[in-house]
Amino acid sequence: MTQTYTIRTDRLTATFDPDGARMRSLYLDGGPNLILDVDDAVSAALRDAYGGTIVGPLANRVRGGRVPVGDTVHQMRCNENGITALHSGPDGLDRAQWRVTGQHPARLCLQHSLPHGHGGLPGNRVIDLDYAVEDTTLTTNIRMRTDAPTPASIAHHPYWRVGPDHRLHIHADHYLPTDDANLPTGTIAPVADTPFDHCTPRAIDPGTDHNFCVAETTSPSPRPMAVLHTNGHILRIASTEPGLQAYSGAFLPTIPQAHIAPLSGIALEPQGWPDAVNHPHFPSVIVTPDHPYVQITTYTLQSAT
Repeated sequence: MTQTYTIRTDRLTATFDPDGARMRSLYLDGGPNLILDVDDAVSAALRDAYGGTIVGPLANRVRGGRVPVGDTVHQMRCNENGITALHSGPDGLDRAQWRVTGQHPARLCLQHSLPHGHGGLPGNRVIDLDYAVEDTTLTTNIRMRTDAPTPASIAHHPYWRVGPDHRLHIHADHYLPTDDANLPTGTIAPVADTPFDHCTPRAIDPGTDHNFCVAETTSPSPRPMAVLHTNGHILRIASTEPGLQAYSGAFLPTIPQAHIAPLSGIALEPQGWPDAVNHPHFPSVIVTPDHPYVQITTYTLQSAT
C-alpha cells in the first residue's frame, strides 16, 4: 500500500493516494466515508473500476481509439473488447504514479508528465493537480500544458456512496444517447420523457452511463452541475466543464468487507463531452500551447438535517 496524504478543515477531511492521484476518503464532521473505497490488499476490483482516480488525459470512451488532431489520426490502445478506448485505454492517468509537489494542511499538489506519443497522443504534456479543502468544500484544480495540439478532457472519478432513497438533480435538459458500445450516437437529445430526466430530483436509473449536456462551452468559473441527496447529506457539484458523465454503478464489484456492491455508488464526472474528437459538432476538447487545459470543480457538502 502506498503512502497516503491527508488534508483537512475543521469540518472536512480528505485522504489521497498518489497511485492514480485517487481520493481514498472524504469525511464530513467526523461521519462515515462518503465515497467508496477498499484497501488493495482486500480487492483491486474497485481500483480497476477507476474508483477515486483521475482519468484521462482523454476521459470516457473514444470509438476505435481513433483521435483526429488536424490532418493526422492518432491511435490509442483500446481496452474494451477492441472496440473503444475507455479513459485513455490501459495507459491512462489512473495508472500513473503521480509525484507529490506540495503538501499543506488544506491543499495537496501533484504532478505527472506524459511524453509525446504516450498513450498514442501527441505533445509533451505536464499535468498539475491541486486538491484543496475550505470549510465544507473540496476543490479539484487541474491544468495541463502541452507543446503541441492534443486532446484533453480529464475527470475525477469517485463513487459517491448512495442509499436506495437517494435523489439526483442535474442541471441539464439534454443528454447524449448511446449505442450498444456505450458510445454517443452523435444525437443531442432532450431528457424530457426519458429515464434521464433529472431536471427535478429523482433516483438514478440503473441503465445510466451517459453524458449530460450542461453547456456547449467551458466556463471561466464553476457553474452548478448537480445536486445529490443521499444518506443524510447533500452534495453540490459545480465545474468549468461542459459535460457531466453520470454512471449508476450498475457494474460495480461486490466487496462485502467494504459494503460495496452494484448500485452502491454513483460516479458524477465533470468533463468534456465523450468521443468529442469524432463528433465535430460537440464542444472541442483540443488544447494547444497557447490555450492550455484548465478545469476547476467544486464539491460542497452539507448535512441534510
